[in-house]
Amino acid sequence: MMMKISELKPGFHINEQAEDGGITRFEVINVKPLGRRIEVTFRSLLGMESALYQADGYLNAAHAVH
Repeated sequence: MMMKISELKPGFHINEQAEDGGITRFEVINVKPLGRRIEVTFRSLLGMESALYQADGYLNAAHAVH
């Protein structure tokens, strides 16, 4: 499901498809508004990483169901 970056919350998951068809799953750990941008911290099997996005951008994200 496409979700607006400004609506992301910790616990949501992002799936990124690579060119080779593989999928990397990221869990949103933290969302920090920085004016018109938002810093999102993710965790994956590759470790922790942060990225800056436009607040009105979109990602393919879903809330985890346990």
